[in-house]
Parts: sequence; C-alpha cells; structure tokens
Amino acid sequence: KARSVITDVAKLDVVSDGLLHNQLLHFCQNARMAFLGRNTPTPLLSEFMAQVDDTIVEAVCRHGTGGGHLDWSPHLRKFSNMKIQVPHFRGCFGITPNEDSAISAFYSATCALVVWLGSHGGNRPAQHFADTWAPGLNLTSPDSWHAPLLQALSASHALLLQDYG
Repeated sequence: KARSVITDVAKLDVVSDGLLHNQLLHFCQNARMAFLGRNTPTPLLSEFMAQVDDTIVEAVCRHGTGGGHLDWSPHLRKFSNMKIQVPHFRGCFGITPNEDSAISAFYSATCALVVWLGSHGGNRPAQHFADTWAPGLNLTSPDSWHAPLLQALSASHALLLQDYG
C-alpha cells in the first residue's frame, strides 16, 4: 500500500495548480495512509509511514519551490518540513505526519470498537456482537485478552502512557 501511495504521489507532479496539488496530496494520498494507520497496529507500519510522510513533504516542497528547496540548508529544510506538517489553525499546511499520528488513531479506533462490542450484549442472538467478534473474552478485563488486535491495543495503551503520561 505504501509503495502505491508513493507511486501515486509522483503522478501528481503534472498538476500545475499549487492549491489543487496540495489538496490532492493532503486529502487523497495522505488520507490513504491515515486510514491504514488507524486500522493496523502501529509497529507494523512505522517504517512505511515514515517513507510516505517523507515523500509527501518532498512533493510539497518540490512543487512549491520548483526544486529550489534542494539548495536549502538542513536547518531551513527541517523548518519547512515542520511548517508543512503543523495544523492549519496554527497557520501552516496541516499535512498530518502519519508516522506520528498512527498510534493514537489506532488506539482511538480500536477503543471505540471495544466499547461498541462491549455495549452490544443481550438476550437476542443478533445482539451478541462481543461473543462473535471476541469469543470467550471479557472485554472489560484487558488482562484476559489474547486476541492479537486486543493485545496490540494493550501495547498501544502502555506505549502512549509511557511516552505521554
């Protein structure tokens, strides 16, 4: 998937309108990896996410400067990369770095799934979502989770607490 996004980013070089080029990168190419990031445990993706993030930032710089960014100092290049990835409300381009946001997206989406599954128990067979999706597991007790997705959720939780308190 990452290779196809990287290939597709290069195809956008033919777009001459800078605003349209930026919007296609932001809302199409970057969003493809964001979807993958929130549905796949982060450690499996971080290397690929970084490659795609770098490719998208490079494409924005190349298109915006006509290739002039290649002559910039490392300090100026790092500053411009930051400006590309800082949110709009802070006056920047707002292209979210998927490598950095994937773990919180995965955690949030998977927590929402666990809460939804846990709240759909009941007496009727159609309501036993938790028994179908996580058979034999107590969704209120993370220590009992042995399913890979739930173990990845526990690992993400521990990592987020470690890194961000």
